[in-house]
Amino acid sequence: MNDRVSQSIKSQLDKLEKISNQISLLISAGEYGKINHLDKMRKKIINDMSSCNYSFENENKKSVLKLISQNQQIISEFKKSQKSSLDKISRNKKCTQAYLATF
Repeated sequence: MNDRVSQSIKSQLDKLEKISNQISLLISAGEYGKINHLDKMRKKIINDMSSCNYSFENENKKSVLKLISQNQQIISEFKKSQKSSLDKISRNKKCTQAYLATF
């Protein structure tokens, strides 16, 4: 039983890592529309693991810490790209308003 639980934890951590890598690649490519589905999958796995109250071994703790670090990096990249996008929209809005004010 303990071995089966350990395999389940490892499998879920592997899935989380793959999903995090995919999300990172999508953010780098600017394909934000595809992220929502992957994020829902990631949250479901995390909720499943939380509801079972798994106790992690040292090896798994390292994986979890690595995933947390990677997710923080993903969030940081996403916020930077969103800020850049919003700044661009704001500049376009100001230009349009200035243009319309000349009429």
